[in-house]
Amino acid sequence: MIPTHVADLDHLISQAGQQLDQLSALFDAVPAADWGWRPDATRWSMTGHLAHLVIINEGYLGSISDVMRKAQEAGGPMGDGPYRHPRLAKWLANSQAPPPKKRMKTFRSMVPEVGASRDRAWADFRRHQSTLVEQIGGARGLDVGRIRFGSPFLRILRLSVGTGFGLILAHNSRHIWLMDEVNRARVEG
Repeated sequence: MIPTHVADLDHLISQAGQQLDQLSALFDAVPAADWGWRPDATRWSMTGHLAHLVIINEGYLGSISDVMRKAQEAGGPMGDGPYRHPRLAKWLANSQAPPPKKRMKTFRSMVPEVGASRDRAWADFRRHQSTLVEQIGGARGLDVGRIRFGSPFLRILRLSVGTGFGLILAHNSRHIWLMDEVNRARVEG
């Protein structure tokens, strides 16, 4: 969901909490040794998906933090909505929602290391979710439709802060769904 009014920010914060709960349940249910299991050589393990989220979220949260800080220091743009976002932004966020309609090729800079640590990725993901919640809460009063940042992975792509929040959460949901899919394949295989 891309926020259109300040009240939507509460929904985004709730969604971030739900994602932590979903991953926590998966973390508790799957033995540590099984997090590295891959359905085949072309697909990621659950740890791979989690490490990928860490890479993406770190890039986006850093970029969002910079533009929000500058906007707060400059005193705006301010607004409680309606926030306006480009159609491309809505399409991009919707394309990430689970279940995946098609598999996407990942840029090399977004691919996790094969031997990524499950525990490290989990700690980093939890830290990033906390930062995300802080940023969403800190966006109250700012016009998150007008404050823009360049994608840390595709510089020509400029996104609104609100789109950034929605995209992070949609992308998280996509990979949580994919992690569940890997776990189902592991159990059935």
